[in-house]
Amino acid sequence: MAATKSGKKTGRPRSLHEPDIINAALEIGLSDASMPTVARRLGVTHSALYRYYADRNALLVASIGTAIERTQWPDGSECWRDTLTGLADSMWHMFSEYPGLAEAMLTVQGTPPEGTALVARIVEGLHRQGFSVHDAMLAVDFVSDLTLTGFSTMARLDQPTDDGATTRERFRADWSRPEILSEVVADDSGWYGRGWLDEKIAVMLDGLERRITS
Repeated sequence: MAATKSGKKTGRPRSLHEPDIINAALEIGLSDASMPTVARRLGVTHSALYRYYADRNALLVASIGTAIERTQWPDGSECWRDTLTGLADSMWHMFSEYPGLAEAMLTVQGTPPEGTALVARIVEGLHRQGFSVHDAMLAVDFVSDLTLTGFSTMARLDQPTDDGATTRERFRADWSRPEILSEVVADDSGWYGRGWLDEKIAVMLDGLERRITS
């Protein structure tokens, strides 16, 4: 340890910075990112990370904030329907870009400031187009929830089952049994890509349009 002019000893200079830790967590994937796994990737002891983040939850919150910051979002100046569909598109792209992010957002405790700032910006844009703040927030929350759960559900369909099939195949078999559902279940559009997300959002937006024009 070195001594300052006042005679006080100082600790070692920091060899890490917050962006290094967050980048490591995002590269590992937030489902697998923990203090030990991130530390191993950086070549440090995991106790060193606690100088920057109190626990794994704090690291995940910060990592989600960075992912939001790096993603291109609608700014709220577009037509309100384009703003909300653009929100879904940006979220889906972000979840695809950063593995484990959707799952982390479902379980993490807390919201990064980048997230609240984004929502505030979009709500403000919708409010300028005639929405009440309540309805604007409701719309953003609805689209966000649909996209978050939709992405997580579609990702889970690729998981293998014990019999060598996939979760998708198991679900399709289960839902095909009632005859009235078989034709709909046979349609691949609900089982691949974004599933029925865009149709669900369209239904919501149609109802929202009636609500704000009535």
